[in-house]
Amino acid sequence: MSEYEIGFSEKLTDAAQFIVKDDPKSVDAIRTVLYLSLLSCEISLKALLEKAGMPIKTIRARSHNLKELLNDLGKCKVQVEIGNRYRWVSASRLRSVMINKRYVNSTIGTLVEAECRGASNYPNEIRYGDSLKHYPPEMMLKTAKAIIAWAREHWNTIRYNDFCSQQAAPADRQ
Repeated sequence: MSEYEIGFSEKLTDAAQFIVKDDPKSVDAIRTVLYLSLLSCEISLKALLEKAGMPIKTIRARSHNLKELLNDLGKCKVQVEIGNRYRWVSASRLRSVMINKRYVNSTIGTLVEAECRGASNYPNEIRYGDSLKHYPPEMMLKTAKAIIAWAREHWNTIRYNDFCSQQAAPADRQ
């Protein structure tokens, strides 16, 4: 069994979705949805890094630092089809996935690194305190779901760069 599981991330988003439908406006609900969504992002990123071959000790050392987990993912590669051939590309592509096309720069990279733009720090300032500043909880829930979907799409080909350069493509499909 793996240390970090995508299935757990999915259950966190299921719980957050239930709260959004049941009580979308209360401060407690907003705080809970943000927390569950960000926790889901954290677990998904850690699961991807583990699957890629990054040592668990290195992953654990990141604690809850979403920015650093996303930076670590940039050291990984995934295989994608480009012009009828499969190529290894940087997993940093995850950063550019758009969550809501109506908002400028509502990419996974921007939303996951919200603390860099003045949002409440995850996890402590999301769970505690009298001042909560963050992107809308529904947007963060969509972010968590998008990371899960990206993880599922690239699960079988993600590789840590150092490891990837020593490996052949899973199947040199042409």
